[in-house]
Amino acid sequence: MDPKKKNQQWSNGQNKMTIEQINAQYGKIPPQAIDVEEAVMGACMLERDAYSNISGLVTAEMFYKDENQKIFKVIENMVAGGKTIDLLTVTQQLMQDGVLEAVGGPLYITQLTSRVASAAHIEHHARIIYEKYALREMIRRFNELITIAYNDDFDEVDMAYAMNTQAIDDLLAGKTGMRHIREVMKDNTREVEERQRKADRGEMPGIPTGLADMNRATNGWQKSDLIIIGARPGMGKTAFALHFGKWAAKEKFPVCFFSLEMKDTRLSQRLILSNGGVDSEHLKSGKMTGEDWAAYHQSIGQLENLPIYIDDTAASSVRYISAVARNKARRGECSMIVIDYLQLVETPQENGYSNKNREREVAEISRALKKLAKDLDIPIILLVQLNRGVESRADKTPMLSDLRESGAIEQDADMVIFPWRPEYYDPEVVDENGISLVNEVFLVIAKNREGGIKTITCKKSTDFSQIFDSNPNNWIPELGDRYEKEADKF
Repeated sequence: MDPKKKNQQWSNGQNKMTIEQINAQYGKIPPQAIDVEEAVMGACMLERDAYSNISGLVTAEMFYKDENQKIFKVIENMVAGGKTIDLLTVTQQLMQDGVLEAVGGPLYITQLTSRVASAAHIEHHARIIYEKYALREMIRRFNELITIAYNDDFDEVDMAYAMNTQAIDDLLAGKTGMRHIREVMKDNTREVEERQRKADRGEMPGIPTGLADMNRATNGWQKSDLIIIGARPGMGKTAFALHFGKWAAKEKFPVCFFSLEMKDTRLSQRLILSNGGVDSEHLKSGKMTGEDWAAYHQSIGQLENLPIYIDDTAASSVRYISAVARNKARRGECSMIVIDYLQLVETPQENGYSNKNREREVAEISRALKKLAKDLDIPIILLVQLNRGVESRADKTPMLSDLRESGAIEQDADMVIFPWRPEYYDPEVVDENGISLVNEVFLVIAKNREGGIKTITCKKSTDFSQIFDSNPNNWIPELGDRYEKEADKF
């Protein structure tokens, strides 16, 4: 069976072991503290503000005893509905919901409040409930992994491991979405101070793009950003993706490529050509000269030491991409993701989507990738094909409305960049001063959540294997000779 389909099965709960099954298997009582659970619920009904002090830490599902889960769920719903929490109102609500007798009746509810004098220690008690729940989840999730491992499918185990360990990491960190502004400000100050330190060292805040004008426009690729590179076929989406990824890796930022269209060997060949010195036609035809071979081995020597990882699994789902990326990030091997390209990403069938509702599928994919960028706190560069509307216009400059299949892409993206080259439509094209635009590429920054909207220019080699700054003063010293050689072709 396809490992991704198996992955869908266990993530849907088909192979999920309950804590009771695990207890029976090992003959042990799982971590729990029922007396503490009772104390917390009693305190919530004794003092008006008690629940607000723990609402960000515990939820009903964290209680071990079923009856306590039901009672605390009622308390949660009452608070959400703006109702007062006390012994009488909770009892009445349980009665209205028809579960009062199932949780022990009025006597049990009364006993809850009689076991605590105040809510003075409620936060400490809530922490205990949280810790016991985290331990039970670890037991359950690692037992799931053991069960999956017996399926003897390494890829399935790898994906399951990534998802389960991420969930456990979140539990151990006590992850919650609500934080006091004081804590947020501390993080903000640390971020600003780190930017200052980088500036003092002559570095930029984000991940370098490999193009000086783009660096100035963006301050580098920023953490948690979803960056869309959208273009029609032939505009160089993959070439730019490789350029951006290679330069990030040169600056010691590990990059993960998900190549859904191109084999990893072909992608590596394009990376070799991007270093220059190898004639692309000679490489493709097998008629390499001695000079070609020398440049080829020099490029391999440079590239194989870069932190670049390539996954060419065809028809990958966003779940697969997420699982692999989380796994690599946990190992310190993923500081940026490049996906080529969105329209080839599959949507899990269990979501109920089909090709008849592709707009909704694409929206789901873009939102999932934005969430992944935020969760991992890294930039994701997502390549997207534009619709054919560009071809029917006199002005071929791409616009946001050209994003294919879904306006959600524009909404989710932090930055949208449209590479396009007039030469593609008119080989004799010149600018207003009569200067040829052959090998000139425009990068239209059509959306920039943290900066301005602008167009920057760069140049490409004739075979589009290399990309350069338009201004020779921006050329990287270590590649100056190669750039000068290519400049003769412009």
